[in-house]
Amino acid sequence: MNSQPKWAILDLETRCNLALAREVLDLAPCVDPLEVCQRLVEQGHAESSGFLKLPFHEPVCGAVLLAERREAAPAAPIVATGWLCWRADEAPLEGFVGSFFESIAGRVCVGFNSTGFDLPLMELWASRMRLAAPAYFDSPHSPRVAPALNCDLQREAAGSHGRVGRFDLLCKFHGLPGKPGMSGKDVESMVASGRLDEVQAYNVTDVLQSFLLLLHLQVRSGALTREAATGSAKRAIELTRSEVGGRLPSASRAWELLTASLDACAKAPIADAG
Repeated sequence: MNSQPKWAILDLETRCNLALAREVLDLAPCVDPLEVCQRLVEQGHAESSGFLKLPFHEPVCGAVLLAERREAAPAAPIVATGWLCWRADEAPLEGFVGSFFESIAGRVCVGFNSTGFDLPLMELWASRMRLAAPAYFDSPHSPRVAPALNCDLQREAAGSHGRVGRFDLLCKFHGLPGKPGMSGKDVESMVASGRLDEVQAYNVTDVLQSFLLLLHLQVRSGALTREAATGSAKRAIELTRSEVGGRLPSASRAWELLTASLDACAKAPIADAG
């Protein structure tokens, strides 16, 4: 039996859950979405930073990169094996929520603030949609109850008391390109203007760079050699180029965004030992 660790590197992009927000605020459907969001903040439905509380987030894109270790030796690479990508204009959210929990079962979940946002949000939507996911919700081998199955990069990079700042800063500190000229706060307007394919490409760049940060942590702990990390990074970048980039129309803005990020990742120290 193969007992080597497996990982699920994940990230979600969300917009305001307008139906819920309008119901809670008693607003007519004609009220502009940006005004709806502003009123939520004004009426205390957001954190002190202005970030909306979890029930007001509706996923519009999600990505999970699956990876595994096939040998225990530090010289053996962590192999990226496949992508699960979803966006709201291609398939219903309910199907993605089910696939999400199936894909992460028995794996170490990796993300940035994933324990504070991504995982709890998906738990809420599974509850809302009455979806059964016993391998996640009713198992002792679940990231929900087993800390060893959670690798939140915001905490792991510098310990539980470290202040690493935003994801973009953490990436740039490690020689990665970081955010491709946009951030989560831009998603609402991009979805409204029909640019969901670009949001998906942006989502994938976050997940890939989370994987590359994981490789840094594995080298730091002695679980992975530098050479193995380089090979792992190169494989993940090429897998992303073929599996995700191959689905995007060539020369589209989404394809260009993803390609530029992949090219920059390929030149990062983790992927370019030379």
